[in-house]
Amino acid sequence: MYIRGREIKYNLVGGKAFSPPNLYWFGFSVALIVISVVALAVMGLNLGIEFRGGYLVKLRLDNPVDLGEVRGMLAEAGVAGLEKSILQAAEDNRVLILRMPYIEDSQVRKQTIDRLNQELDRAYGISEILQEEQVGSEWGREVSQKAVIALAVFLAVILVYITLRLEFKMAVTAIVALIHDTLITVGIYALTRRQVTPVTVIAFLTILGYSLYDTIVVFDRVEENTNLLARSGRMTFAGIVNESVNQTLMRSIGTTLTTLLPIITILVFGGETLKDFAFALFLGVLLGGYSSIFIASPLLAIWKEREPRYAAVRERVDLKGAREAILITMPAARSAGGAAPAADEAEIAAASETSGTRESERARKPATVKGGGGTPRKKPTTRGPSGGKKKKKKKR
Repeated sequence: MYIRGREIKYNLVGGKAFSPPNLYWFGFSVALIVISVVALAVMGLNLGIEFRGGYLVKLRLDNPVDLGEVRGMLAEAGVAGLEKSILQAAEDNRVLILRMPYIEDSQVRKQTIDRLNQELDRAYGISEILQEEQVGSEWGREVSQKAVIALAVFLAVILVYITLRLEFKMAVTAIVALIHDTLITVGIYALTRRQVTPVTVIAFLTILGYSLYDTIVVFDRVEENTNLLARSGRMTFAGIVNESVNQTLMRSIGTTLTTLLPIITILVFGGETLKDFAFALFLGVLLGGYSSIFIASPLLAIWKEREPRYAAVRERVDLKGAREAILITMPAARSAGGAAPAADEAEIAAASETSGTRESERARKPATVKGGGGTPRKKPTTRGPSGGKKKKKKKR
């Protein structure tokens, strides 16, 4: 990438999985994924009533609410499952958010809700009902199933598109980056106990599209550079990917930052619904930019270098680098009075023998005249400067 006219390159992609810099990126991502999976298994997601059904009410009260007292009211109702209700207080405990499990019996449900509203009004005074929703359990299961189906169809379509546009290995690594982003985002939701609503699902699908956009930009540059540089056989595929990432790095950083700025503004100044949507977008955009550079690109390089074509290039480049390192270090070792290792001596001997053979072949070839079309140069047969034999001078 170029910064103020100066070209700066970073070593962001390595040829091996368990060597720097890939080791750092993969280690960091594995740690985040492990934390996310543990959080999901232990804490679970805070699903909204749209997914599991229930009753949601948001009340503005005249007096500050005591959540412990409200839990006592729910326990005295005598309905099984109400103890699992989720209570939250906001705005100096003057706004009560109550999420109750769905009650199948309509008569019992109506009696329980009316009784609870009366007790809350008597204890704290209900000045305004800000929100009230009631969703059945069947509708919640249907929403969950449709969300899973939509995600599966999305991944399948993306897999086919990238395979046709680029290649299958690029499509698979892009999907792996998407799964990486989704797992970490869901794990952060479990850790922060943020509620998962249909708005959150929409945000998830949005961030998956953004992550794919950035990944395809990098992979498209990889394909262009592969067609240009791979034919020479002087650069490994990992080197080509690293060059492509450097060329698109400033674009990725600029796009990510300009997208994050308005999202951060919504997180700070937006309402509750907008904040839930913006929080998912913030995580997705940040993780999408990270995974396209540090996850998808290294995985593609490692996978492609297993192909015979690029494996041979890797072997040839490594051998050339080893020979150059030996030739550079040996004169310094000899000047210091050190002895060369046996392997180095053998390598130098082989190089010397090769160069000697080339010199002898050059000596055997007849010399050619420049511009003469490769015809051998004839030996001069005359001794005099004029081209003829020297004439003897006559004595006078």
